[in-house]
Amino acid sequence: MMWSAKEEFEAAIKTLGLSTNTVRKLDDELNSKLYFELLNHFVEGGDRRWWWEDFKTWFRFDRFDYPTEHLPDLIPDLSRKVWLMIEDDYKPYYPIYDIEPLWISKLIDECFGFEYYIIDKDLNWLICETHHKELIGVGNKLKEHNKERVWR
Repeated sequence: MMWSAKEEFEAAIKTLGLSTNTVRKLDDELNSKLYFELLNHFVEGGDRRWWWEDFKTWFRFDRFDYPTEHLPDLIPDLSRKVWLMIEDDYKPYYPIYDIEPLWISKLIDECFGFEYYIIDKDLNWLICETHHKELIGVGNKLKEHNKERVWR
């Protein structure tokens, strides 16, 4: 049986025994509304499968063999929850989770590959890992925090 990315991610949440205080899927109504707000904020040409193909502004991080290992260093503030959006085609929008940033790497590493977006709740920055294992960033705050890790 093939699982969706959402089912696989939720199985990883159970495997790691995480509570809804640590990671919580947004309800469908809020998820749908937020998805399209985020799309309009970050993406130039409307809805598409791979948002990174048309970010309004973006930069590449240095290449990492294991991008998820570096997420705790790349995220500007680990004390504030973020949104994690995972690519999944089961609905017209991707599932979004409210999550403590330190758990993102551990959860993703429990899963098979999928693209994901880590998004600051103030919409100041976004990190995306593509299916090419590249990390792409959006936002001056993120770029400034990572000036030594931005691909030149």
